[in-house]
Formats: sequence, structure tokens, C-alpha cells
Amino acid sequence: MPVTVILNLRAVSHGPATRSFHCMMHPVFLERIAKANPAMGGKLHSGGAMTPFSLSPVMGAKKRIVENHSYWVRICLLQDDLIEVFLDSLEKNLWSEPIRLENHVFIPENLVFGTQENNPWSKGESYQEMVEKSSGMEKISLAVTSPMSFKRGDLHYPLPEPAMITGNLARRWKLFSDAPLPQTFGCDNVSFSFLDIKTKPFALRKGGTIVGITGRLSFISKGPLEERKYFETLIRFAFYAGVGVKTTQGMGMCRMR
Repeated sequence: MPVTVILNLRAVSHGPATRSFHCMMHPVFLERIAKANPAMGGKLHSGGAMTPFSLSPVMGAKKRIVENHSYWVRICLLQDDLIEVFLDSLEKNLWSEPIRLENHVFIPENLVFGTQENNPWSKGESYQEMVEKSSGMEKISLAVTSPMSFKRGDLHYPLPEPAMITGNLARRWKLFSDAPLPQTFGCDNVSFSFLDIKTKPFALRKGGTIVGITGRLSFISKGPLEERKYFETLIRFAFYAGVGVKTTQGMGMCRMR
């Protein structure tokens, strides 16, 4: 059952943020999961490109961190066994400890598991619920908040082609879901009805930069009902999984509008 965790943080230091500060929650998450369950920590470390969680950037952080200001991070958990370990880490009070992100220290103010009031980025629902909620809409809009890009050969490819989006999400669904998709479809009947996007660089934690896109995409699908349901289900799943590369470092954060 995919679920979000909203972690609200208060800065107790101030000063400039490095170019890759936005993705520094990644090692903290892995460290605290490993403290709660070393086996799960090892599994996540060696999970390769697709692991059962995604992270947002550090939200609210710009070029400088301001003391006593509040920031937040969203953690999305995609599998029940990881959810159990995370809940165990809460019982062990691992998330009440100060969090160091590079040169800055933050105090956790609160943590919300599941829906947080007035926060559209929080939620929890089963894979089966996503399938059942998908009515087969012809038009779907997707808001992309952090840069989204794809791996194509040895290069990163920032254009949000429907087939690349659904292919990426379908692979994650098959890896992590306990509910099968009704059927697999291509995207010959899917196009855009609206695009308002721009390229944006995303600095990585260990060096390098990936160019992705942010903005709003509106899709139109004229395929049969089951095909439209398949496409809608995957777009719903994107809220939790993120789309594209480096979703565990903060890339590809998006939600259906």
C-alpha cells in the first residue's frame, strides 16, 4: 500500500546551501532505515535503479538556509515490508533525532504518516484502490514539481514522451505492486492537449547534473476504455513513485491534477 510521510523540519543553523542540498535527505533516510533494520538497509543500498521508495527535494530550501525557518521533505513508501520497517523506526524514535543535511542541522518538528491536512502531497491508498478509482478519463493533467528525466542509452532524455512515462511507471508497478494491472498497452492513442514545461538542471549528490523538465502536462487519450484505465492508473501511481531517474534523490516529483 503506497503511503506518504511528511517530515516537517526546523533549521537550527543558517548559511548558504550547496548546489546539491535539495537531495541530501537520501543518505539520512537510508541510514535510519538501516538502524531500524540492517537487512532492509542493505537491501535498499543494493537495490539498483528501482527501490521501493521515493523522496522529494528539501522543500522550501533555496540558496540559503534560514535559522528557525520550517522546511519539509516527503517520503513515499511503496511496499508493505518497507512500511513495517519505517513504522519500527518511528517506535524507536529514530526520526525525533536531529537531522544533518551537509553543513546544516534541522530539528524534526513533526511527522505525518498518511494524509496531512491541507497538504496535497500527502495520501495513502492501496494499489487495488488506484485501479478501481481509474474511470478511464480521456484528459489527464500532470503537474511536475521537480525535474523529470529519463535514461535513454548512455544519455539522459528530458522530453516527457507518454510511452517513456508509462514504461517507467509500469516497470515500478510490476516490481512493487500486489495488484496486477489489467493489461499492458502502448501509447499510440495518447498525445498532449497542453504543454507548459521548461528545462531545469538538477545537481546530484555525488556530482554531476541532470537536465529535466518541470511544469504541467495535459494528456488526451482516444483509445478504448481499458487502455484509458491503464494509463490513468499509472498516472495515479506517479504521485507515489515519481517518474524517471533519481526519484530517490528528489527528481520526478509529480501529481495528477
